[in-house]
Amino acid sequence: MAAVVIPFKHQSVRDLAWAISSPPLVLQPDQSCRWPDSRWYQCAYEESLPWFRKVDEDPSELEDMLDKQKDRRLGKVFETLWLYWFSHHPRYEVIENNLQIIVDGETLGEIDFIVFDKVSNQMVHWEVAVKFYLGVGDTSEMSNWYGPNRRDRLDLKVAHLLQRQSIVSRDSRVRQWLEQKNIDIDQCAVILKGRLYYPWNRLLAASVKNTERLKSEDSLKELNSPRQCCLNHQHSWWLKESQFHQEFDSEQCFVPLIKQGWMESIPTLNEQDVCDENHLFKMIFDKKLHLPLQFQVCNPCYGWDKAFLVQETWGEKIS
Repeated sequence: MAAVVIPFKHQSVRDLAWAISSPPLVLQPDQSCRWPDSRWYQCAYEESLPWFRKVDEDPSELEDMLDKQKDRRLGKVFETLWLYWFSHHPRYEVIENNLQIIVDGETLGEIDFIVFDKVSNQMVHWEVAVKFYLGVGDTSEMSNWYGPNRRDRLDLKVAHLLQRQSIVSRDSRVRQWLEQKNIDIDQCAVILKGRLYYPWNRLLAASVKNTERLKSEDSLKELNSPRQCCLNHQHSWWLKESQFHQEFDSEQCFVPLIKQGWMESIPTLNEQDVCDENHLFKMIFDKKLHLPLQFQVCNPCYGWDKAFLVQETWGEKIS
């Protein structure tokens, strides 16, 4: 089920809509914890659509909450977007957010959210994460999907969510500690969203440069996606410097994505943010920009509008 997001005027609201409506990266790995599917997210978005429109008319409260978030890492921004949605949804009551678990002086972990579901009458422990991974080699294996700086992998993140983050509230010491706060966890749930970036040669080989095929489940199967991944997960491409020069001409313009545009694309671009190929590579040469670099294509004629530019040897350095 593909997410259909109504365009909003403000980037903060567009990112908020993306955080709620976009599909998850992976299918539910096991039955011990809930991993909502694409349909759940799309229903949550559609039910909240009138509220989204009101927020778009006056996003000052949302933007103030984002501005007060001192940690500007994308994961924390994503978490703040979910905090805002949970806090305004009539079904939910946020009991705790970023709860540090310290028992007898020992830090046992942190819980992203404890939320009371007024419909199910359950106390739910939620873990949320947003990740962007580039595939190398056999992309059907989750172990071959790396973060842009190769500091993490998709399989390791899923394992950490399964084996540590989502189950920390089940630990006997943690349960006793929570009981002292009058909190009894009934269920755990995981939100893992983001985008997978496939090798550029996979795009060329599959010849999927039109919107319909890029959005189809069949094209993702052709691209050799991990079987554990959601069939309609969001995806794009990564390409080397030489491939970039071959693909784009001197007339094409780009926007380097540093703080914005990673989640939802930037529809209106300030002239000072736009650069052509020569300017882009000059900024890279002058070390004003660093690879790997995500960029957005202005006026794209493809079914995608953003990709990662990496060093010529980026994929070769991964063993």
